[in-house]
Amino acid sequence: MLIHAGFHKTGTTSVQKTLAHNHRLVSRHIRVFLRRDMIAVCEAARAYSASRNHLDLITFSYEFASFLEDLDPNDERNICISSEDLCGHMPGRRGLQTYDAAPYLMKAIVHTMERALPETPETLFYFSTRDASGWLRSCYAQHLRAVRMKLSLPEYMHDYQESANLAKIIAMARIAVEPHKVVTHALEEFSQTRLGPLQPISRYLEMPRRMQRNLELLPPANVSLPQSILSEYLRINQSDLDYNDVRKAKNQAMQRWQDTLAKTQDAPPAQRS
Repeated sequence: MLIHAGFHKTGTTSVQKTLAHNHRLVSRHIRVFLRRDMIAVCEAARAYSASRNHLDLITFSYEFASFLEDLDPNDERNICISSEDLCGHMPGRRGLQTYDAAPYLMKAIVHTMERALPETPETLFYFSTRDASGWLRSCYAQHLRAVRMKLSLPEYMHDYQESANLAKIIAMARIAVEPHKVVTHALEEFSQTRLGPLQPISRYLEMPRRMQRNLELLPPANVSLPQSILSEYLRINQSDLDYNDVRKAKNQAMQRWQDTLAKTQDAPPAQRS
């Protein structure tokens, strides 16, 4: 079993969309479970990361146990569980400064497997990472788009610098899940490979090479928005508009940019002089 538990903004969405898109092919060898297959588990993880209430951790364990109990014990295919929400909310949401709830959630996963399954499978915890500066910038852009982030980029980089210390969280998770193994790779390691961020997962899951060659790849997901849109989002977030008007203004800004992009792409090529 491979559990790809994080982190946000490290190619996780691209991995998950590729696995979902190639479900018929991949399912011949691997059982894949994404957020849509375990929504209650992921929401419980997010709730615990925000509250740190022991009852919420119990709820997470209960939901994960229910998920495990639905697995066919006679199916011998490898299992891939992939959702960055298993680490809780992204830092910057719900007042969170880091992923420090993640080790407790990983420990709860191990304890739940030991109790819910007749035999605990060999489990590999995989964390994808990214260089600190690029990761912080990507998280910031996501916050500008999804929530009412009012900090400037320099302010965010300063205030959330510790959140980019993903190695610290991984080291804590490694202790929490013993004797199971933890592996990690940076997004940049596989930028020039055909499978991109899916490359290490395909290897750890022993995906046949023929299957790897036949995977239909998708364009990168959740790519960065242009600076003009991010600046517009920041201006909107810092305004005195109410919640609904902020959402409307952001949607309008996005639509204007998409319309401009479409016109640019449809325009005839310039004539050479």
